[in-house]
Amino acid sequence: MGLLISFLFFPALFLLNSLSAEHNVADNPFPSGYFISPVEFPLSLSANFGELRTNSFHAGIDIRTGGVTGRRVLAAAEGHVYRILVSPVGYGRALYIEHPNGLATVYAHLDRFTVEIEAYIKEQQYRRQSFHVDLTPPRGMFRFDQGELTGYSGNTGSSFGPHLHFEIREAATQMPVNPLLFEFDVTDNLPPVLYTLAVYPLTHNSLVNGSNEPLFIPLDGGRGRYHLPSGTRIEVYGEIGFGIEATDFLNNAPNRCGVWSVELLMDNKSVYRHELTRFAFGELRYINSHIDYAEKIRNRRDIQRTFLQPNNRMSIYDHHVNRGIGLFYNEGTADARIVVKDAYRNRSVLSFPVKTVLPEEEALPPQPPGNFVMLMRHDQPNRYSGENVSVSMPAGALYDDLLFVLKESPPVNGSLTPVYHIHDEFTPVHRNYQLSIGADTIHPELREKALIVNLNNNNNSPSPVSSRWSDGHVSGQTNVFGRFTVMVDTIPPVIEPLNIAPGRDMSNRPMISFRVRDDLSGIATCNGYIDGEWALFEFDPKNDHLFYVFDEEKIGRGKNRKLELIVADEKENISVYNVEFYY
Repeated sequence: MGLLISFLFFPALFLLNSLSAEHNVADNPFPSGYFISPVEFPLSLSANFGELRTNSFHAGIDIRTGGVTGRRVLAAAEGHVYRILVSPVGYGRALYIEHPNGLATVYAHLDRFTVEIEAYIKEQQYRRQSFHVDLTPPRGMFRFDQGELTGYSGNTGSSFGPHLHFEIREAATQMPVNPLLFEFDVTDNLPPVLYTLAVYPLTHNSLVNGSNEPLFIPLDGGRGRYHLPSGTRIEVYGEIGFGIEATDFLNNAPNRCGVWSVELLMDNKSVYRHELTRFAFGELRYINSHIDYAEKIRNRRDIQRTFLQPNNRMSIYDHHVNRGIGLFYNEGTADARIVVKDAYRNRSVLSFPVKTVLPEEEALPPQPPGNFVMLMRHDQPNRYSGENVSVSMPAGALYDDLLFVLKESPPVNGSLTPVYHIHDEFTPVHRNYQLSIGADTIHPELREKALIVNLNNNNNSPSPVSSRWSDGHVSGQTNVFGRFTVMVDTIPPVIEPLNIAPGRDMSNRPMISFRVRDDLSGIATCNGYIDGEWALFEFDPKNDHLFYVFDEEKIGRGKNRKLELIVADEKENISVYNVEFYY
């Protein structure tokens, strides 16, 4: 019969965007040769731009430093420092340089900066009495020529191994741009590797091989050419979407990296394409709509959709027809093709047939299940109020309309209320929503210590939600669905000295070290005082490590000292450690 597959479109838009076959990449618009490598040794990457991460796309490239810290980091081009960040999380110690060509570079997870910058940072930290500082030095205060030393590589912040995180940004917008488009000396002649094709029925009466469940097909092939296993069929009916699990490899590097572009073609017409050339930081959480979030949670598998949910507003989608959703209602077979490319234009292609099969009327699935409590619209505010729990979601918190489910189960060990199943952990949420749980039975003395926790499905371990008690309820904001209950935190943090003891001579030691932990709400503040004066303690949360590096300019040598360490958690439980020592 006639047309095998159709997509909703305005005719003129279709003629403009999809008459041509596979998309051809234009010449690289980014300046070649402007930037040099920020390191003095051959570039080897452990991660690339756009790699799929938890709740975000990777915004730069990660450069291996041989498993060590302290490698010299150079300015990729001349410019002035416009931002200096020192944080226990995220980018750790990071330097931001703006260049005359309107671009900026970022050097993150550094161990330390130049002597002049370190002095400026320390002065600001003591002035603010805070290790964590985010500084904007006066324009021109710190300038670098191309190739000049800016600092030394490290493992600070949310880094789990020594490396240099390097970014290129548009200075005016702070949008990161793919550094591999600037022709650094990175060798890549390997095409992306394709692992799995996913086929999704997108309505309650759409079918894939007679089922309303997604179909995941492991792929055969390699070296750029892939196909379905022999005998595999794809028979569909209704609104159908596709997805692809794909990674990229660079020469002489074992790490799986992200791909640059994915394109879906039907009967040689392009119906969906995205390119990871640039994006805005405010868009990063849309990754949870870009991928099959449920499959990520269930099986730790990254499958990129080739269709858009209604509230996926990321800017990487430079072309699509009907959001990439196919309408398979007419019998026949369509030729589908998915083309995946990396930043060096190496490509892999999967070709497969899709057959439309009209079901018998009685074979169509029934209407959606009736065990939901309400229909939530993605483009408007939604509120559910029950006897002991309420959920208030702003417009745009959901990626698609949702048949919202809420259940209740008995308390678990340590919880003071039932466990409330707020929909399910397999459905992503884009924006914070308000969650309120009735808790008027909590003893008045414990109310200020009460908090909502999200229970891990595997072992019921609690993750705290920033929340407070008010008018018989504990309320807080979260951006995930899952199982929630109320607990109280009355236990102060634990301070464990690692190298200091009463009366100990510390004059031959470079630092004072502690291990600091909290069992529930989390560490909020750490403040140390030596002889009554605030001292610069650094907290490394990934290792529960709190330490002070001796600074002779601040305390000198040859005296008995008194240290007071005060550590508080998010529920204002406080631990104090006092000790006298010699330095």
